[in-house]
Amino acid sequence: MVAKPARAAEPSRLRTFGATDRGRVREVNEDAFGMVELESGSRWQGGRVATWSTLGAGVLLEVSDGMGGAKAGEVASALSVEGVLGGMLAAARRGPVDEDTLRFVIEHVSERIHSAGRRPDRRGMGATLTALLVQGYEGFVAQIGDSRAYLLRDGAIGQITHDQSYVQMLVDAGVMTADQAERSPKKNIILQVMGQESVSVALGRIALRSGDRVLLCSDGLTNVVDDDAIRRVAETETDVESAASALIERALDGGAPDNVTVIVAEIE
Repeated sequence: MVAKPARAAEPSRLRTFGATDRGRVREVNEDAFGMVELESGSRWQGGRVATWSTLGAGVLLEVSDGMGGAKAGEVASALSVEGVLGGMLAAARRGPVDEDTLRFVIEHVSERIHSAGRRPDRRGMGATLTALLVQGYEGFVAQIGDSRAYLLRDGAIGQITHDQSYVQMLVDAGVMTADQAERSPKKNIILQVMGQESVSVALGRIALRSGDRVLLCSDGLTNVVDDDAIRRVAETETDVESAASALIERALDGGAPDNVTVIVAEIE
């Protein structure tokens, strides 16, 4: 995660839309996502584009990909998203929030999921979590696992998260190439998840500009659609709703062996 130049001073608004699909193979959708304007407490209710102010506490976006036996993955992703949304809303009511607040809330929610996972029917459950807190023209990214965040700007796409996965660790060490990692049968091994005994939240900061689009997604998209195709689809569609829907359709056209979740947000 690389820091960008200082943010613009004027206020901004964020247009957002999210979509999820269980895919072509899975019987249950274990993904979850959420969006909220922290200053007003307004949550996205689905069905249409939301336009929110990023002033004050800002806007929080989240994607989570659950894992575990039976319906445990579905539970873990829901607990992750709702727990962090609720924790950040409570914190915003008490005073200013920032990336440290987001980190603390995520750590606390992970501990609660770990406790909930002691039940026999939920043993071993966990979830990824990628969250973006937008305040003015500044974005704070927090990550556990391998759900991703991308920035689309001026015809280019850049990944602003770093996969916390076994194959990415090998790529970083120079043991494996990125192409080999994509084909590896071990690509779905994640190094940490929400709900394990302790987590280390990866934090990043990025300065945003008017016209930027930010994409949050589960690996159900990125395992089927490559970055360049994501860029082309997200840029071709003029509206965030059509962009999110088109990306889901692209994954479905590719076979969608996993659940697929996408949030597209645009700075106005």
